[in-house]
Amino acid sequence: MLNREIHKVGLTVDDIAAIWRIPKGTVYRYAHQSQWRRYTLNRRVYYHPDDVMDTFDPPAQGS
Repeated sequence: MLNREIHKVGLTVDDIAAIWRIPKGTVYRYAHQSQWRRYTLNRRVYYHPDDVMDTFDPPAQGS
């Protein structure tokens, strides 16, 4: 029988800060204010990509 692992996808604070070129403190503030979903794996926090995108790249008005 195959032993399968489920790999979760997420963005770290370092990822988000580098992609959007913002300070890490700003990432933490947005995560808290917007209540981003998150999980911890090996003591590292990963944020849900959909929540991050909704904050930094919201859908255009009228779409």
